[in-house]
Amino acid sequence: MAVPEDAPSAASGSTSRPKRWWLFVLAVLFVIYLIPTVLTSSPKACASCHAMKPYYASWQLSSHRATAPNCLYCHVRPGVANLVVYRLLFYREIVASVAGWQLKPIGAAAPSTESCTRAGCHSKNRQVSTSGNLRINHGLHVTQAGVSCAKCHPGAVHQGVDGRLLLPPMKICKECHAAKMNDCSYCHIGEIRGSPSGH
Repeated sequence: MAVPEDAPSAASGSTSRPKRWWLFVLAVLFVIYLIPTVLTSSPKACASCHAMKPYYASWQLSSHRATAPNCLYCHVRPGVANLVVYRLLFYREIVASVAGWQLKPIGAAAPSTESCTRAGCHSKNRQVSTSGNLRINHGLHVTQAGVSCAKCHPGAVHQGVDGRLLLPPMKICKECHAAKMNDCSYCHIGEIRGSPSGH
């Protein structure tokens, strides 16, 4: 009697069922990525951490609430790879929160210049302040001097939190322009309030 060719070999003792271990691995990876994704999916989720409550409250009062609907939109550099890496590193924050440790965030930091100047946001082409009374070449500062937007505007969204200011104090300007500090017209356009001569 002939044995069919597709019958399993009695000697090997194996069956022809396909191995599905890779489906299990994919499911585990999906769950591993899903947990931090849910925990970072919205500003309200971020505010569930006690330390983030003042940042959430200040974001709600800022104009960025409409243009940056998620904390990660500004605080993680643009790009899918950066977002994936940040979310995987977020397990460090989860463990720290449960253990009661104080940690500085990794991956999510002060907004990068790339975040601030992405399409539909801020331009580096501005030559004067919004008020029109200060000469400030943003492009020169950002591209040539390498000054980040957040260095001068740390309170752009979270004004008042930990003493953050919307506009830079003169001491920041002095770091690079100390030699010009006595020449008010170098930066100021028009009359300067509080000066007896107007300058």
